[in-house]
Amino acid sequence: MVMASPYFKARRPFDFRPHTYEIGNILGAKKGFEDNHFLAKIYDLDTGHYRPLYDFHLQHFQNTAKGTEPIYFRHIWQLVEGRIAYFKSRNPFSSDRENHEYRIAKLHDFMEFLRSIDQWNVRPLEEIIVEQNISLEKQHNEILRLREKIAELEQYNVSQKIMVQDDHLSTFVDLLQQLGDLELPNGRKLLRSDHQSPFYKMLCKYFSYDGKDIPINTARNYFTRKDSKDAKKGVAIPEDKKLFQIVIRNTDS
Repeated sequence: MVMASPYFKARRPFDFRPHTYEIGNILGAKKGFEDNHFLAKIYDLDTGHYRPLYDFHLQHFQNTAKGTEPIYFRHIWQLVEGRIAYFKSRNPFSSDRENHEYRIAKLHDFMEFLRSIDQWNVRPLEEIIVEQNISLEKQHNEILRLREKIAELEQYNVSQKIMVQDDHLSTFVDLLQQLGDLELPNGRKLLRSDHQSPFYKMLCKYFSYDGKDIPINTARNYFTRKDSKDAKKGVAIPEDKKLFQIVIRNTDS
């Protein structure tokens, strides 16, 4: 007696509202031919349905046969691979050639989907080696790119940062803030920046205070606009630390 395949969920006979991914026809799926019905689904469906089709029957296999995905995947892979080989072995001068070529193309599309989820290296060893070599080459090129980027960035590093004297970090920040507000005689801003980050990042990268690096959060708080409704937002410069004023030079004399 032919047993029903555990790998696929078949349509019930005379079920007029079957699930999209159930295999078979109005009479169900003939036992022993479930593989053919599954392949027929592949021929009829667009590539966007491949993943849900695969998951639908995988869940059935796991629930009814208590099978594992590696076993299920290997069965599907071998089924599709074997059917491609079958169609390729047919007489190329046959009247069915166009139909065979269509099905080969659909099966190749499905194989590409299977390759994308193959965690168990079911694919041919030669194919796996080629993919690994390509991956290694990409990683090598990425390492070279990162090394070049690091070398480029190191040009902007300094051996010793500029030290802000005594208790005057806020005094220096006040000067930076003034620079950001300066206007040229024509009314345009001397320095144009859509954000404050260049100022506080420059402060952290090239200046030190009290013999230590300036934390990024400390610097950022100085350049966060003070909100009168939120005392915790931003750091105001004390008036007694505003020791300098940058003014435009009088060129009339």
